[in-house]
Amino acid sequence: METRHHVLGRTVGALTAVLTMSLAACTGDGASEDADSTGETSAETTPSPTPTPAPRPVVDACYRLTLQQLDEAQLDVAAVPCTQPHTTQTYLMATLPADLDPLDGSAVAAAADRRCRTGLAPWLRATPARLALSRARHAWFVPDEDDLAAGARWLRCDVAVTRRDTALLNLPEQARGLLKNDASLDRYGRCARTDQAGIAAGEGGRVCSLPHTWRAVAARRLGTAGDAYPGAAVRRDVLGRCEQPARAFTGNSTGDIAVGWLPPSRAGWAAGDRFGLCWTRTRE
Repeated sequence: METRHHVLGRTVGALTAVLTMSLAACTGDGASEDADSTGETSAETTPSPTPTPAPRPVVDACYRLTLQQLDEAQLDVAAVPCTQPHTTQTYLMATLPADLDPLDGSAVAAAADRRCRTGLAPWLRATPARLALSRARHAWFVPDEDDLAAGARWLRCDVAVTRRDTALLNLPEQARGLLKNDASLDRYGRCARTDQAGIAAGEGGRVCSLPHTWRAVAARRLGTAGDAYPGAAVRRDVLGRCEQPARAFTGNSTGDIAVGWLPPSRAGWAAGDRFGLCWTRTRE
């Protein structure tokens, strides 16, 4: 599973400006303009219209987004028919916690990422290990500044698959159950076209349906949600962790075998990633 980091842009400043302008409209110098020539103030006032948020997104909607757009927390892009080429599908609609300050970007990001992360594997019908071995990832989106000011508090969770490290894969018409069995990893699994040093550096990533020279064949859980990052120990004992699954996958029981080990980074661990991946060289 890929890890992402959002940028919740300009929410505080923009929303503060909206509230400031609203306050000025109510308490500014408008009274002097309403006075007639005799100095009396007109009793007639024009009420401000109540802001109406945009329609709430819906589950199963499809979008044609770029990899870069997945890191935008607020995005004004219309859905497309799922029969047309698309790169994300909405798998969950939720509501931000009532006690959450929508102007607190860090708190919004933490709550949104946690909710979308926990909902992805069940929707894809994936085990945690199978999800870790895939290039599927989640993306979350929240209302823009105007809709937040109007009271919108929805959270949209989309699924995407990274085709290569710089681009997304077009999804099938319905992505629900995309990882329902191990055979799905032949198409959506984590593979790479690189050398052994590239595996350790996390380079050359691509889905396994593309030509590749390495494949992730096992996911090793390294801790639970509350555990601290293991530090340097996370990179040790590569053969002990990975020789057996590499031999099982390749059918090479006794000969020389190339294996690689890619543990989660410190940033990935902080984002919730608890799996290290065992890799082996393939013939493709």
